[in-house]
Order: sequence, then C-alpha cells, then structure tokens
Amino acid sequence: MQELVDNILRGSVTAVMYVLLLFTLTKSKLGRTSTILITGFVLIINVSSAIWFYVYGDLTSLSRFTIVLFLVVGLAMKPITRQSFMQWSFTFLTSINIAMMVIILSFHLGKLFAYPQYANTVIRFLLYLLVILLFQRYLLPLYRSVVKNWPMFSVLIICIFLNLSYYFYVTDDIQNTLLTAKWPLLFLIVLSLAAYGTVFHSLKRFTAMHALETENLKNQHERILLSQAASTMTERLQLMEQVAYEHSLASHDRRHFNSMLLGLLEQGETAEAITCLRKQNAIKACAGTIYCENKAVNAAVSYYVDMAEQKGIRIKINLSIAEQLTVDSLELALVVANLLENAIHGASLLPQEQVKVIQLSCHQVGRLLLEISNPCLKTVQLGPDGLPHSAVEGHGIGTKSIAAFAAKHDAELVYHVQDGQFRVRLLV
Repeated sequence: MQELVDNILRGSVTAVMYVLLLFTLTKSKLGRTSTILITGFVLIINVSSAIWFYVYGDLTSLSRFTIVLFLVVGLAMKPITRQSFMQWSFTFLTSINIAMMVIILSFHLGKLFAYPQYANTVIRFLLYLLVILLFQRYLLPLYRSVVKNWPMFSVLIICIFLNLSYYFYVTDDIQNTLLTAKWPLLFLIVLSLAAYGTVFHSLKRFTAMHALETENLKNQHERILLSQAASTMTERLQLMEQVAYEHSLASHDRRHFNSMLLGLLEQGETAEAITCLRKQNAIKACAGTIYCENKAVNAAVSYYVDMAEQKGIRIKINLSIAEQLTVDSLELALVVANLLENAIHGASLLPQEQVKVIQLSCHQVGRLLLEISNPCLKTVQLGPDGLPHSAVEGHGIGTKSIAAFAAKHDAELVYHVQDGQFRVRLLV
C-alpha cells in the first residue's frame, strides 16, 4: 500500500510539472479560467491513468503509455495554443524530451539517497522546477526564436526523441533497463543537453549579430541621409556666401561712386552727376535680410523665402537663434531648409487663388523650440509612425533627414494635421 502511495505521489508530481512546463513553452489563446479548466481536465486524465497502472504494478507499461499519452494530450491541446500545428508539435516533442531526461536523472540520482522512492519524487520536482525557471528567466525568448524557425531544428528534436524513447519502449522491465543502460542513457542526456545548448548559444550569437548589423545599417542609412542633405545645404550656403561677397563688393564700389559723385558736384558738373545717378538707379541693389544671428540658419531661411515669394507664397518668420548652439549649426540649418522646402511644396499644391501663408518660429530658452505650419490639402494624412509619407519617388528624403536629426539629438518631433493645416514641432 505504501508503495502505491509513493508511486501516485511521484506520478502526480510528474503530471503537474509536465503541464506547467508545457504552458511555460507556449501561450494559451483562451482566457485564464478556460485554460485552468482544460489543464485540470488533462491532469485528471493523466493521474487517473497512472493510478490504474500503479494499482497493477506495471511500471513498464506505464512508461510506454505515458509517452503515448503525452503525444495524444499534445495534439488534443493544439486548438488552445497560438502556435501553428508544426510549431506546437515541435514544442510538445521538446517537452517530452525534457520529461524523459528528468525521469532518467531523478531515477539514478534518487538511488544515491537512503529513501530512493522519496528522493526520486523530490529530485524530479526540483529538476522540473529548475527547467521551468531557466526558461522563464533566460531561455524563453531564444526558444521562441527556435520555434519560429522549427524546420531548421526539427530533425535534431526528432532524433533526440527517438533515441530517448527507444529505451522506454524496447524493454520488458523499465526499471531494469534504466539500471543496465545507466551510462548510455546518461551519455545520451549529456549529448542532448549539449545539442540544445549549442542551438540556444548559436541562436543568441546570431540574434545579437543580426541586431548589431541592423543597427549599423540604420545608422549608416541615417549618416548617408544627413551627408546628402548636408552636401546640398553646403552648396546653398556657398551660394549665399557668394551673394554676400558680391554685396560686399557692391558696397565697396558704392563708396567709390559716392566719392566720385561728391567730386562732380564740388566741380559744378551737375549734369554729369545726374547722369551718373540715373545709371546707378538702373542697377538693382542686392538687399539682404537678417532673420537671426545664426548665419547658417539665416542663409537657409533667406534662400527659401526667395523661393516662396517666386511661387506667390508668403512666409511669416519669427526667429531667435543664437550664433553659437549646442547642436551643429549646419545640421539645424538643414532641418530648417527641409521643413521650409516641405512646407512650400505642400502649399504649392493648393489652388492658385487660395491665400498661402507659412509661419516659421524658433525660440531658444534653454532648449530650442522650432515650429512651422503651412496650409495643405485636406487629404494629407500621417503614417502609422506619425510621419508623413510620399508615394512619389524621390520625395520623403527630407522627412527622413529630419527624423534622423531628432533621433541623433534625442529631440521631440511631432507632426500634426488638422483642418487643412500641417504643423511640425521640434524640441531639441
């Protein structure tokens, strides 16, 4: 009678811990109550069948039946999981492999103690608990990656299953087989653990390498965008510098002209002075507007203000940007240029008779707050990532460049579209 109680206790521990392991490796798509009810039903079937074999003292048939029962239960529980059929098959084969290794190890380790029947049960419980904790703490993300790529590892899992289950089926006395085949079984367990460990370690390395490669590609892409945009902005700034240089030459020539004009007037050559003035007035003066102290940003704004005026678009500007900034002036000028270019493009799509006004403001009080708004088509929408997207080839690079700048400087970038107004807010 005592032996029957010991066997039932060990069988109950095995059944409960196996189900816990199974639901550690996968997730139920049902609610908590439904999952508990189904799990309880499975445990009742498992324990009841085990008790029947324990009553008749047929542990050999029980070992065979348990593996078959695990397979049947695994297939029957497929509808409540979120995995595909092949992924679920991979999972419950893995759980059966772990269960067989736990049974073998607990049997032999229990023999080392004075009361092997109790030690077997306790060690089996601890081994299951150790495996569950290892998966929950460290291995579960890697295991899910293995399951997703099950075709690569399915042959390995099936081979481990066939090798372990062989000793449970081709025997007339399971206990005698476990004793006589002790070292081959332990060696097989070591090989199986080494195989699983190699899979997890390799996948961890590959995952880390893939993540690093993806991050490098992302950074490289952002650098290319910033480099391309910076190159364009450099050309524009050089153009503005050339204009400023020509303006400086014009101012220098004007001083000489004034000296010459003064000399003519002093000599009484009034007619000649009038002729010179008329010629001078025929030459259009090159005027430059100062929008802010930062030369790079000022040059970018000046360039796009002139572009907007040529398209009949008015820009209201309120900038307070110092010459020295915590961010690179050229990068900020690039952002302003892209924002203005996008705003001008969006406003130019509106009907010609509609009033088009772009508002650009930037203030620096500790952090830099840049805001721009422009009228746009009411069909304009933002993408799932909160950024505008363009289906036209070649467009959208400026938006990506702005996003790259925001990511680089950990800035807050917000796009908003409402009532035909497109607004962008950048807090650096």
